[in-house]
Amino acid sequence: MREFVFRIVNYFVDSKLVPLLIMATIAMGLFAVINTPSEEEPQIVVPMIDVFVEMPGATSKEIEERVIYPMEKLLWEIPGVKFVYSPP
Repeated sequence: MREFVFRIVNYFVDSKLVPLLIMATIAMGLFAVINTPSEEEPQIVVPMIDVFVEMPGATSKEIEERVIYPMEKLLWEIPGVKFVYSPP
């Protein structure tokens, strides 16, 4: 197995094609970096809202039953809402 790997490495080290492939890859990478349009602060609209709830002194089960479930129901009533997620 070691000899097989050694032969493959030797082939690439001795090859005259490998440096050309490396240079072509670097040139294409530079071309892509230079020609790819970018903005420092792109204007991306993310139609999303995060809601955080605190209820000091309450257990997670209490918060789930008294706050999360009713809030999820209300959130689903808002037109355009497609997804509501509450992590466990």
